[in-house]
Amino acid sequence: MHSFTPLLTLAYLATTAYSHGFVTTPPARLAGTAMSAACGAQVYSNQASDNYGNVQGELQVAASQSDYNAAACDIWLCKGYKYADNTANVQSYTAGQTVAMVVDIRAPHTGTANVSIVDTKTNEIIGSPLIHWDVYATNSIPLSEQANNTNFKIEIPSDLGSKCATAGDCVIQWWWDARSIDQTYEACVDFTVGGSGSTPASSSSVVAASSS
Repeated sequence: MHSFTPLLTLAYLATTAYSHGFVTTPPARLAGTAMSAACGAQVYSNQASDNYGNVQGELQVAASQSDYNAAACDIWLCKGYKYADNTANVQSYTAGQTVAMVVDIRAPHTGTANVSIVDTKTNEIIGSPLIHWDVYATNSIPLSEQANNTNFKIEIPSDLGSKCATAGDCVIQWWWDARSIDQTYEACVDFTVGGSGSTPASSSSVVAASSS
């Protein structure tokens, strides 16, 4: 009698290994030992082998783990990737600076997206999104015809004050939510920015990484 396990495994891989996106410029957070300690060995292994995966895929893996600590992992913030694993990649920006971003999308799925500055202590957007797409990575036209989805520029706000002066306090988070298939993709860039004379922006009450 033939086992169906290989078929189930292939089906699982088909849903978690090919429908991905990730920020390649500037360098985004990657999985490391701090993530492993917080999120568990299997979630870490899943992301270390494929950092393009979605949050729901991580949660599916985490459901069978005994070493998954939901509070410590904070999986909806940067997919659980930790600043402690990425201290060598902190970018230094100035208020008003234009930053070029490149996103690699391996397979499009129609959704919405934004790039925002997020307070890592609260997982809330600071101010308003820096850029937003009502329709992102749609299946209806070739990805090559959606150039501004994968290659675009943002501007560092001039009203952050000292909010993001310390490395690890803020990230630039790219967030893509494909509701039709219940898959959410995130990538975070650690950065610092000097203060300005403007009034600091207040944090939005909308959670940056909400799946809703």
